[in-house]
Amino acid sequence: MIAGLLSAGLAMSFALDAGAQVARIQVWTEASPAAIWSQSAPLQPRYVLSPEIGETVGLVQAAQAAGQQVPLRLRVQYQTSLALADEGPHLDLLDWKHCTSAWHAIAVDGNVRFAVLPPSEAESTCFPTFSQSELLAAVRRQGGEAHWQNLARGVSRAGEGASYVAPSLLRMVLEQWDGRGWVRVTQLEVALAMGC
Repeated sequence: MIAGLLSAGLAMSFALDAGAQVARIQVWTEASPAAIWSQSAPLQPRYVLSPEIGETVGLVQAAQAAGQQVPLRLRVQYQTSLALADEGPHLDLLDWKHCTSAWHAIAVDGNVRFAVLPPSEAESTCFPTFSQSELLAAVRRQGGEAHWQNLARGVSRAGEGASYVAPSLLRMVLEQWDGRGWVRVTQLEVALAMGC
């Protein structure tokens, strides 16, 4: 289940025109028999979701307003972050550097259901270069005590020593066609657990 809606954008209705609204959007994990998150219109521009550890988004479904059938699409993007691990405990550097994948449009299965695929291996391990001093500064900013700083000293590039890279955020943008182009309906940002 979704642990909670952490934040939402401005509390305003978003309508392209009177005849083309999304009535509801739902999110499922890969294993859940029921939606773990659901929101009915009026939709806000942005939602931040925090699933339980181990849950992975597998499906998004959008229901259109009665009598409305406009083309919809879902675009997804993954973001990776660097973490330091010490045989269980880990320090996730979520407010530092990231690697962000290209946006991918997801095909619709005919019922306005979008199957969300996991990131590719390249998307899961991508991370920008950094210097040792940048990493140490990031660890200190994150509140990393001397133990974490010592582990960071053994890392000169992502994936080396006690470091690893993992997806930390999934962005999903639902768009609808307004006759001239694709227009954003809402954006979902799903925090991904980087370790157990």
